[in-house]
Amino acid sequence: MAVMDICVGKGLILALFFFAVDGRRSGPIAVDHGPILEPEVVERISGPLFIVTFPGVIESGSEATLCASLLKPQEKLTMTISLLDERNVITPLVQQSSRMAFHRCFSFQAPQVDGELLQKLQVEVKGRVFKVTEERKVMFRRYLPLTFIQTETYL
Repeated sequence: MAVMDICVGKGLILALFFFAVDGRRSGPIAVDHGPILEPEVVERISGPLFIVTFPGVIESGSEATLCASLLKPQEKLTMTISLLDERNVITPLVQQSSRMAFHRCFSFQAPQVDGELLQKLQVEVKGRVFKVTEERKVMFRRYLPLTFIQTETYL
């Protein structure tokens, strides 16, 4: 089930997921209601944490951005972010390995589609003794071009 926060006033749909490894999984997280996790909560969690943010709806063929954060790695971890289509064909987008915490944003080319296409964004975080895979849905949509005409008339 995708965790989505729809910010109507800002005109933004942002999908994100968060996973904390100490035997608990977090519930839905609102992006625009203050900090995602309080610092004292992060300190109590013993294992690695990761979060990946990306738009819930992406324009077909555009250059899209996703951001990934990794906190508290206890070994060298590799985060692999991929797209899965309806036939489970994997298209790798990003792979980042680190022994240290990081926050990075990455650009990728959205697939060209006619109409709409629903795919899954898969995140795998893997080390020697640690492995987690999470999937969330993302919509690719073709938008019709708009024409704006600007005149030099002053009111």
